[in-house]
Amino acid sequence: MMKKDEVCVIGMGFIGLTLAATLAEAGIKVFGVDVNQEVVDSLSEKRCYFYEPGLAELLIKYGGRNLTFSTNIPDNSCGYYIICVGTPIDPGTGKPRLEYIQNAVRSIIPFLKKGDTIVLRSTVPMGTSRNMVARMIESGTGLVSGKDFYFGFVPERTVEGNALYEQKFIPQIIGALNKESETKIAGLFSKFNKQLIHVPDIEHAELCKIIDNTYRDVTFAYANQMAMICEELGLDFNIIRQACNNNYTRNNIPAASPGVGGACLTKDPYILIDLCNKLEINMELIRSARKINEATVFHLAKKVLNRLAALGKNICASKIFIMGFAFKGEPETSDMRFSTTIDLINYLKPFCSNLYGYDAVVAKEIIESSGARTCSISEGFKNADAVIIMNSHMSHKGLNINKLASSSNTPLIFIDCWNLYDKEKIAKYKNVIYSSVGLY
Repeated sequence: MMKKDEVCVIGMGFIGLTLAATLAEAGIKVFGVDVNQEVVDSLSEKRCYFYEPGLAELLIKYGGRNLTFSTNIPDNSCGYYIICVGTPIDPGTGKPRLEYIQNAVRSIIPFLKKGDTIVLRSTVPMGTSRNMVARMIESGTGLVSGKDFYFGFVPERTVEGNALYEQKFIPQIIGALNKESETKIAGLFSKFNKQLIHVPDIEHAELCKIIDNTYRDVTFAYANQMAMICEELGLDFNIIRQACNNNYTRNNIPAASPGVGGACLTKDPYILIDLCNKLEINMELIRSARKINEATVFHLAKKVLNRLAALGKNICASKIFIMGFAFKGEPETSDMRFSTTIDLINYLKPFCSNLYGYDAVVAKEIIESSGARTCSISEGFKNADAVIIMNSHMSHKGLNINKLASSSNTPLIFIDCWNLYDKEKIAKYKNVIYSSVGLY
């Protein structure tokens, strides 16, 4: 491979590191850059600092060979620069923060040369790539975009827990500044993924990413709203959902959940809301959906406290055992960003100081930093007054609930948020009260 095909990936988080490893697996020489020295040290020692299936193996295989890491760009040998840094939402304004992208662009400017290709992969408001990133590069280098350097936007579309597979088999959307840029970018991404979707320009690609995740957030909000209604009516939303979907191709109502977490679905709708505000377009549907999903875990916390009180239990002294701290259970991940379990704990802590937690993947110290004491599943059930399954991890399935509950306080409130267990079977256990999201 020619030296100009060497790739520099800026940002070694969930998106950047999995992309860097995928490129290395495809035989490309990759420099992974991150400003966090601890992250770089860990990766340089071939230790992955978060869990993603298959990633540790790739790091061991290619680390130190065609995949190296540094806090700084080593030289100007790379022909491609891919920016994969975060764009968090400012909690005060609800607007995306773009300083990480600006810092990343500033870091590559001294090394850019004629003929290089720059790809933005971070989720951004529409217009950011062309109006901010490309202009910063032109201003800092004197190079002309589309002529002296090639530029485009390729949104990440991977899900935590299945990222390495999806890098290669989920279609990659390419939006470029011009045809020459499109050809250069497609040439790189086609080395590991043959399913490339070409859209007319950068702006189409930017909005694809935002619409993707906002669509999912809205549909999940619909399910969560219906679940709340069913609880008030004394009905079981899961039964209704399955009946509505059964062999009826016009419906695909998703399961309800204890809130919608993760970095993307909690952030991207706000980017679209901000755009709608600027365009003076009514975005009430998007805003309402986000509020419903944010309120769902609060609704769950209230249900737990109300049910304990109704049973005459001392809430402050009650033991509540929570299973699942990663923001989702399937596919398996250690990602705690915007985990609704943390929200649940924050709601419960002022009323109950006896919180216990279990997660098969998340580190003990991270769980305990939330305010819950770590324990095994059997230890969690022992003397518990309430057990809450917050994600669908495989370790939460197939348990002998009757046997585990025999060591719990009576009655035990068992809240199966993902309907992993047969409620009719659980109802036969005299000391267990079954509940789920959408079933009070």
